[in-house]
Amino acid sequence: MAFNSFNNKRVIQKQRVMFFIDGSNFLNQLSHTLGIEFSAHKPPASAVYCANNIIKSAFNYGEFNIIRRYWFGSVQGTEKDVTQIKEILSNQHFDPIILKKNKGKSEKGVDISLTIEMLVNAFNQNYDIGILIAGDEDYLGLVQEVKRYGQQVFTGFFEKGFSKKLRLSSDVSRFFNNIEALEPCKNRIFLSTQEKNR
Repeated sequence: MAFNSFNNKRVIQKQRVMFFIDGSNFLNQLSHTLGIEFSAHKPPASAVYCANNIIKSAFNYGEFNIIRRYWFGSVQGTEKDVTQIKEILSNQHFDPIILKKNKGKSEKGVDISLTIEMLVNAFNQNYDIGILIAGDEDYLGLVQEVKRYGQQVFTGFFEKGFSKKLRLSSDVSRFFNNIEALEPCKNRIFLSTQEKNR
C-alpha cells in the first residue's frame, strides 16, 4: 500500500486491482468439482452467482480498490443467448466479454481476448495487481510478461485444474476447493438444474 501526506494525515491508498476471469474454464471446472452437470456455454444464473461468491471469498475485496472484473467466455446459440448471459454476468458486477462459439470449434478466442486485455491494461498501468482466474499452463507466458511491466499477478483456481507452473509463477495463488462458499453453491446449482429439467 502507498501512503500520501494530506493535511498532515497519512492517507492509505489501496492497490488497484483488475480481475481477468477465464469464465468458460472456471465454469467447466466448477461443474466437475461439484459433480453437477451444466454447460459452461449456457450456464444457469446460479452458477454465475456462485462464481461471484467463490472469487470474493478467495480474495479479500476490502484490501483492494477493484477497478474492473472482466469475465471472458463463449456462448453457443443465438444473439439472444449472448445477450442473456451478458445480462446474468452484469447482474453479478462482472464486465462480460462474450464470444459467440460455433459448434465443434475450439475456444482459443477466449484465451486470446483475455491475454490482450490483461496485457494492454498492464502496459497502460491501469492496475497494480492483476488477478487471473484460470488454471491452464497456456497462461504462463502472460503472467511472466505482465510481471515484466511491474505489476503483481495473483492467480486462483480449483486444485485439480490448476497448473503447478502457473501457480509457482504467480506472486500469490489461491485454491478454491476449500472455500466455505462452495457447499452452499452446490445446493443452489443443484436445485436450479433440477427445476430446469422438470
